[in-house]
Amino acid sequence: MGEEEELREKGIKALKMLLFEGSTPGLKGWELKRRLGKDYLAALEVAKVEADKLGLRIVKVEDEEDKSPEKARYVLQPKEPLREAELSKWLRIEEAAALAIIDVELNLRGGMVQRKTIERILTQKLPSWRVKQIFDKLKRLNYIEEDGDILRKGWRMIVEIDEPGLLKDVISKAKET
Repeated sequence: MGEEEELREKGIKALKMLLFEGSTPGLKGWELKRRLGKDYLAALEVAKVEADKLGLRIVKVEDEEDKSPEKARYVLQPKEPLREAELSKWLRIEEAAALAIIDVELNLRGGMVQRKTIERILTQKLPSWRVKQIFDKLKRLNYIEEDGDILRKGWRMIVEIDEPGLLKDVISKAKET
């Protein structure tokens, strides 16, 4: 087997691993390196080409403290944003709305916001017990991280939300009202 063919097989294997392995979406670079070998980054490039053919893309989410490829998480995603019906499997409409509000607030406040601030906004529309449930779910699904009373973006929020599109929609709705 030639070197090029071996690399293609590793790329396909990487794609399968990203699709089917782990309880959390995606895999860390060190996991891919362990299974694919030291040329795992080249195999990922092949996997990106194959994923593109399927309407998917591989997104790299760097670790905040260690920017090495081995510490990064690699996630497979659709190239086009999901429609509301497709999202309903993971988030209910009020959870998706809360996530959008949190994302906008985090962007407006430099990436960190006090939980109380978000709670105050959300409890204007939802009961406090439901707001607590939403926070718990968004933390469990890695959309938000909480450090004491401070909220930050989780890796899934970074990867899955089309922020320019979201901010454009928010601004256009604000202009209408």
